[in-house]
Order: sequence, then structure tokens, then C-alpha cells
Amino acid sequence: MATAELKLFDSNGKEVGTKEVSADIFSCEVLPHLLHQVVRWQRAKRRAGTHTVLTRAEASGGGRKPWRQKGLGRARAGSNTSPIWVGGGVAHGPKQRDYSFSINRKERRRALCSAISQRAKEGNCFAVTDFGLGEVKTKAAHQVLQRLGIGAKDRAVVVAAEEDEHVTLSLRNIAGVTAMPAEGLNVYDVLNAKYLLLTEKGLAKVEERLRA
Repeated sequence: MATAELKLFDSNGKEVGTKEVSADIFSCEVLPHLLHQVVRWQRAKRRAGTHTVLTRAEASGGGRKPWRQKGLGRARAGSNTSPIWVGGGVAHGPKQRDYSFSINRKERRRALCSAISQRAKEGNCFAVTDFGLGEVKTKAAHQVLQRLGIGAKDRAVVVAAEEDEHVTLSLRNIAGVTAMPAEGLNVYDVLNAKYLLLTEKGLAKVEERLRA
């Protein structure tokens, strides 16, 4: 199996070596059309689709013809629920619908590998040994990010193992930073961020998930 290397840093921002990773995940061909398709799929799934308007058949009113057909000098009118009347129904308006569509699991996996590889090729994907947090502490987590070169205005995704809950809890209140377990890593969040940071345990979980 082909391998690639990720830079490995400690919580002080010092490079302490490299981490050998799967080239199929961190150094594969980037497929823009597949990334676009999966981002559309993710965003479509998030849409509630609850928008709706009343048609002329559903609007309140109607029944009686407002005035006789001829002799008044006015335009003809058959119902006060007509779309051209104020308070009437809406013509061709939106109705409730389901925007979701399906994508094969293999394509979703391939797209996630493409997104990760894109960040790795930019030099914005790296691993960290540990955040060095013994407790939930937002200030300490923010200082670690600063030492790693992630600025206050930079967007970053941090992937940690589920057992490192204190890491995700410490990071969740920092603007621009999205912390998640390996199982939650997705194409949209990776592409929406400038940096992808993985703890050693989180990295192992990501490789385990994407090799399966």
C-alpha cells in the first residue's frame, strides 16, 4: 500500500517528526466534479423544504364573481383569489418538497479523500500529538491553535477521537473552528475550512473509517 507523510507537531507548535499515512486518503487525485456533487448532496439534505404558498384554489375568498362581466368599464374579473388580485393566490409558487437525492457510498468516500488530499497538497493538513489538555479549557485550546499558526480569522477543522471529548468541548466555542470526531468528518466542512488538523488518535480513526 502506497504511503504519504504528514507533518507532526506537539502542543507547543514544534514540529516533532512526520506521520506515515495512506496515500489513497491523503495524496489521491482531487476530483472537483465529485466534490461539487457531494457538497450539493450535503446541502440538499440540510434543506427543510417546508416553504409553501397558497394557490388560487387554496386562498381565502372566491366563490362569487366580483362584478358582472359587462357594462361597468372595468376589466373582467371572475374571482378575487386570482393571482393578479391583492390577497389572491400565487401562481407557480413554491410548495413543500424533499430536496435530497442519493449518492453511492463509494463516491462519498472518494470525495472525502479528495477533499483531505486537497488540503494536504496545500500544506494545510497536519497532525498534532496531543493538545495537552487535562480539562475542558477554551483559552488553552486557543493558545495551542495559535502556536500551530492558525490565526483568529482562519477557519479550521479539528478531528479528535471520541474519547478526547475535552478537546472538542474546549474548541467548540472558538469562532471559525469546527471540532468533531472522525466519524463526523465530511467534505463540506473540510472544503469550508483553510486548515485540517488531526490529533494522532483522530488520524488513526479517520484512516480506519476510510479504509473500511
